[in-house]
Amino acid sequence: MFRLARPIAASTLLFAACASAQTAVLHNGTTLTQKVPIEIWGSEAPLWDIDVPGRTLTAVGGLVHIPATLNGTIFGVEGTQVIDANGATFGAITAADFDRLSDVNAVGRDLVSTPACPECGPLRSGPVRSLFSTSEARSNPVGQLDRSPVTQRVIEDNYFRMLIALYNRHRAVLPTDFLGRSGIRNAQGQYPTSPFQLPPRAQWRYPHSSGGTLKASGTIYVDAAGNEYRIPDTGCVIELAENVTIGKVRSVQKGDLVTPVSFVVNDALVTLNCDPRMETRIIGVAGREVEPAILAESLTAGTEVNVVGYLVGEHLMFAVEVDVPTLYHPSMGIIVSADRFSARADRGQLRWRGQLYPPEGKTLWVQLSGSKVAQPVPFVIDPADGIGTYDIRLDDVDLETVTSLDMIVRDAVTGEELAREHFDFSEFIQP
Repeated sequence: MFRLARPIAASTLLFAACASAQTAVLHNGTTLTQKVPIEIWGSEAPLWDIDVPGRTLTAVGGLVHIPATLNGTIFGVEGTQVIDANGATFGAITAADFDRLSDVNAVGRDLVSTPACPECGPLRSGPVRSLFSTSEARSNPVGQLDRSPVTQRVIEDNYFRMLIALYNRHRAVLPTDFLGRSGIRNAQGQYPTSPFQLPPRAQWRYPHSSGGTLKASGTIYVDAAGNEYRIPDTGCVIELAENVTIGKVRSVQKGDLVTPVSFVVNDALVTLNCDPRMETRIIGVAGREVEPAILAESLTAGTEVNVVGYLVGEHLMFAVEVDVPTLYHPSMGIIVSADRFSARADRGQLRWRGQLYPPEGKTLWVQLSGSKVAQPVPFVIDPADGIGTYDIRLDDVDLETVTSLDMIVRDAVTGEELAREHFDFSEFIQP
């Protein structure tokens, strides 16, 4: 399911800040403490600058310091991802590898042309959109601003190369003027009539966009000398955009040497994120995250998808999250989920819901932490997609000691345990 950003009320932010990190350490070893009385701040706006040596981000005139640690825990910028040449991922970008945010490194050093599988296409072939606005990215650097028009040219070339390759793979279902809509036009602004007779590259018009969005909030910290720092102790996210499309797939193509897996929803052409800085998630049945190989093998025309990503222009989307509620491959095994926990300690009441797939010939059980007894969990199979769903409430639960549970799947005939998943719901317990 796609996520929409919501503003944070000041009262909520203040409460979170009181319970959040009290000590921050910068990359250079400087120790900061939370200012007293607490002073909150927040921003959600396009990025203006990335200062790699200083580990800072600037948006709407506010300088945000990315700490190395908060209360001893390594701090990562949400929405970002570190991926190596073999496709292994290592979480979010931190102060230790902050230079990965720079456009210059994203188009060269950090790109990953290695395919995730033979039919997946390159993992991260290079960005198609700068973290800065198009006009700024094309500008020469002034002072210490992180700008490189040469790099922006590479980014724009990446986009057009991807656009043409993907259009040729899906042109049977796309409008004939799709390339023109997407920026390939002649000097007079006219659209090409054939993908095999394109105007000179110099006449193409790369779609302009604002910079990537920095969503950050936190409190003011101070060093030993009293200097103030904006530390995002309640959240820091970078997104190129948060565009959404939902619908049935009209056309799907496996990846090749140039392009990742791609598909068409309505008249929008969608492919997987190719920017090595941005995280990419594919979610299948029962909320299970899956590898690109499963999407490449199992996605078919007619399947409903929910896609969150960033557009270049208005027609070509690069997906950072592809949610396919019915996506399943036998290699995924038995899947059982548990979410939407509601736990009230004063009432001893615990409620949650989830899914089971494949459900045929199976029974479902729950075992609370500290208990040796499992209780049966009834579920209903949806005839439309064959997914088993359940919604359960337990009373008289001691939520001061019970903070997790196991969902157990058993063979309906033999009672043999087939699968077990552990879920911690401590963060959802209310007094």
